[in-house]
Amino acid sequence: MRMLWLFSLLCVICVCYGQTTWTCMSSSDAVLVNSSSKKLEEKIHSLEVQVKQLQRLVRKQDRPSYTSIEGFPRDCLEIYKNGTRTDGIYSISPDGRCPFFVYCDMTNGGWTLIQKRVDDKINFYRSWDDYVSGFGEIDGSHWLGLENIHRLTRDGSQVYFEMENYEGKTEYAHYKVFTVHEAATAYKMNVDAFNYEGNIEELLSYHDNMKFSTYDRDNDLDSRRNCCADLDGGGWWYKICHRLGNVNGVYGKMTKGGIGYSNTKIIPIKNVAVKVMDIRGRC
Repeated sequence: MRMLWLFSLLCVICVCYGQTTWTCMSSSDAVLVNSSSKKLEEKIHSLEVQVKQLQRLVRKQDRPSYTSIEGFPRDCLEIYKNGTRTDGIYSISPDGRCPFFVYCDMTNGGWTLIQKRVDDKINFYRSWDDYVSGFGEIDGSHWLGLENIHRLTRDGSQVYFEMENYEGKTEYAHYKVFTVHEAATAYKMNVDAFNYEGNIEELLSYHDNMKFSTYDRDNDLDSRRNCCADLDGGGWWYKICHRLGNVNGVYGKMTKGGIGYSNTKIIPIKNVAVKVMDIRGRC
């Protein structure tokens, strides 16, 4: 009963802010058919966080003037430009369609997180459908969802990988051009290494123009194996197989299949956050 009430409230509030020309498709739809009690609890918790955020939005009377539909900001950068400096969960609508929740890094200028790994509470061994809709806890370990990532980056964005290795050192990779295309392309990704900044070798351009892959939908170019399945099931834009690309691997595993990047050898990563910002935003 609690699950159904939360789901109903979420959709009702969302529709109130939307237009009749589009349908609010919450990533929590799957909760109605998910038989796993652990996953069910994760979904319920996620819904509770979303409902609380929506209630705050409904009560708020002094919203800033945003450019997108019905007062919803396009992304975290727009919220930042309107004066907000507090990290946390916000509701955005990049394209005037149904809003969704994101975690905003305001400390560093208004970045929108699309992925984060800080613990092993969330299983990233997920199907294609899960990677499309998104999963996890927005204020913890999560994947925002390919459809939402597409909506955020379709007009051009930057992407920033913030990583901590097991020696406690922070590593980063910053690309000025990053786009995820629509579902019809299997969420093909384009990235440009021009003006790359980072304290690790430039590696992501190896994955340029690749479709997304999961263990149950193999779109990589390796004819011998399924890169995703071989690397313990974390979805990514694999080629043959990854260089900067196993951020969705097994948390805490320091060998093949664990979170990390590779060139001549595997570099294990303890924590990682991937975030995007409008291509015209501050660098």
